[in-house]
Amino acid sequence: MQPISNQIPNALSFARLLGSLALLWWLPNLSVTAILLFFGLLGLTDFLDGWLARRWQITSETGALFDGIADLVFYPTAAWLLYSFHPEVVLANAMLIGITFGLLTLMMAVSIRRCGRLILLHTHLSRLGGVAAVVAVFATFIWTSPLWIAGVALLYCIAFLESILILWRYGDVPADTRSLWDLQRGH
Repeated sequence: MQPISNQIPNALSFARLLGSLALLWWLPNLSVTAILLFFGLLGLTDFLDGWLARRWQITSETGALFDGIADLVFYPTAAWLLYSFHPEVVLANAMLIGITFGLLTLMMAVSIRRCGRLILLHTHLSRLGGVAAVVAVFATFIWTSPLWIAGVALLYCIAFLESILILWRYGDVPADTRSLWDLQRGH
């Protein structure tokens, strides 16, 4: 049987997945402060699950995939949260958000086509996009501007394009591949 510490990163991903769904369910009944605190905790799990797995050297393709699936629920939850409070910010970026989700879909299709399985890469750019998305939610409550969401969407577009290039060119790579640059240098 595995030590409990080996299960913590996946438990954090699972908490983010369920917590995102719970946040959507409870959104109409919670105060803005409670929503932002809960969302902040979910964002923290996004950082901690991968960080702990790498620090404790217990990374796995299954864990990376589960983390990616939790992200696929968490980040649209963030968009819905923003839409609930600041619809004008989200609607001002509707086309860019659509392009971002289109590139995500293309990345998943390329992964399945080239590798025979879904690989959700955790590149430096995709991690930066995750941090930027969490920061943008809080920033929008301080200064309501569509620029926050536009910046996050553009960052994710670049991250998904990089992932598409990695998967297309190199095929079945580890989910923790850092960047196209690292692969070209032979790391």
